[in-house]
Amino acid sequence: MPTVLCFANMKGGVGKTTLCVNLAFEIFVSKKRVLVVDNDPQFNATSALIKPDTYIDNCIKTEKYLTIYNIYERPPRLGGTKPKQPHPSKFFIHRWSFASQDAYLHLIPSRIELYETLRNPSQKEYLLDNFLKEHAQHYDYIMIDCPPTPSVLTASAFAASDFVIIPVTPDYFSTMGLPQFLGTLKDFKDTLPDPHNVTPLGVIFTNVERNPSINTLQSMERVERALEEFPDDLPVFGSKMSHFRVYQRTLWQSVPVQQVSGRGIRGKSLAIFELRNIERELYARLAKKMEKKNEA
Repeated sequence: MPTVLCFANMKGGVGKTTLCVNLAFEIFVSKKRVLVVDNDPQFNATSALIKPDTYIDNCIKTEKYLTIYNIYERPPRLGGTKPKQPHPSKFFIHRWSFASQDAYLHLIPSRIELYETLRNPSQKEYLLDNFLKEHAQHYDYIMIDCPPTPSVLTASAFAASDFVIIPVTPDYFSTMGLPQFLGTLKDFKDTLPDPHNVTPLGVIFTNVERNPSINTLQSMERVERALEEFPDDLPVFGSKMSHFRVYQRTLWQSVPVQQVSGRGIRGKSLAIFELRNIERELYARLAKKMEKKNEA
């Protein structure tokens, strides 16, 4: 049974997709079976893992691979007959694997038409969870990249997840967006059945300056003080993800930072070092949370 993590924040531009994609690859490198689920109509995680030409040819023009849109939006019935369901394998794009190990990284891509789900959200909160329970139980980790707004897509990610990771950029607006996100999560748990008892795993600071200014340090302190006001245990990861220019290069190559190549990749080794620290801390926090859940 996989551990399902969603990466969410109600504030855009916090490095949510960057953290999700690069941490997913780092976990894969540790010989794990990893699935990245792009649950955002902006399809940033898809763009980070598939080159544009490949994506257009295989997902848009020919539909060799289906997207998460086809999980939420079922084909209509024609003439009263039940539409033929696509084979589940068409949703999973193989990206990397180890030939000698049972380890791989797959992607369920997204597309901009996913916005249609927002227009007709009724009774769609559990479609993603049902799909993953039926077709994705062979993975060790499932990482869901969420949109930066409260919607049925965010609720469906909560419904499918065991834990939520909250990426936060240390700036003035961070303390404003964080309570909004925690309120969205509470609204979900108060109004809808929660099959996984989704729990916040912690806050990870992203886009942090290599040499943090006084304003940055003060913003980080404000976030930590704000978290102390919430009754539930919501820690801040000791590990962080700094701002490196190499992350911009990854977007041009549509690969994680671990796979980026060519000139102008200064900071790659430091970025990988930070991701490994986050990975180790993630495993430690998951072990503690799992122990508490089992006790409960």
